Amino acid sequence: MEEKIVKIEQYEGPLDLLLALIQKHKIDILDIPIAQICEQYIQYIETLREHQMEVTGDFIVMGATLMLIKSRMLLPREEGEVDPRQVLVDALLEHRKAELAAVLLKDRAEEFYDRFTREPEELPAGSYSRLHPVSLLVEAFIRMESRIPEEGANKTPALFEKLENERYFTVDEKVLHISKRLARIKRCAFTVLFDDCGGRGEIIATFLALLEMVRDGSVSVEGNGDNVYIQIVGEEE
Repeated sequence: MEEKIVKIEQYEGPLDLLLALIQKHKIDILDIPIAQICEQYIQYIETLREHQMEVTGDFIVMGATLMLIKSRMLLPREEGEVDPRQVLVDALLEHRKAELAAVLLKDRAEEFYDRFTREPEELPAGSYSRLHPVSLLVEAFIRMESRIPEEGANKTPALFEKLENERYFTVDEKVLHISKRLARIKRCAFTVLFDDCGGRGEIIATFLALLEMVRDGSVSVEGNGDNVYIQIVGEEE
């Protein structure tokens, strides 16, 4: 004799069952045909009993509630009386919101389960005042220029005076020149590197060369705007 297999859907509670029936029959949750839903619900309960499956008390209570609502729907309704289905509709809407929230939280838990956060650290009192190497060089360059004595109101300072036969230097040439000089003395004041500059072009090339050497990490800058020193990286004072 062929064995008959019957598959019965399992629901966590009566509201789950009602939402499943509403979805299956494409019913508007705000306008539930209570007689149809009540019949489908009772049929499910009877199927469980036929197969000697346990029916919990909350399923039985919901069945009785549906029967009560069905009977009240048969009575004439007075003006202003609340729809007997309203309490059930509110419960179903809240239950559906909870289900959607559970799905969202489950997705977030799977996405962030291996991520950890750290509590924000308290920053020390006071404002940030650290000077970076490039800003140190720029400040020192401006101070060096401002301290050159003027020889007349309309005369250019001697350090920046353009020579008639001025030679033009490349940044690479000045990088090589500075490297050779620092190889001998290891460490020197910023202004010393400009002592033998013959014109504005050479001054600018020297300054750009220093910026390039700071960028590639071959020299370090220390001090402040008044006293800035250049040193080969890895060399002790």
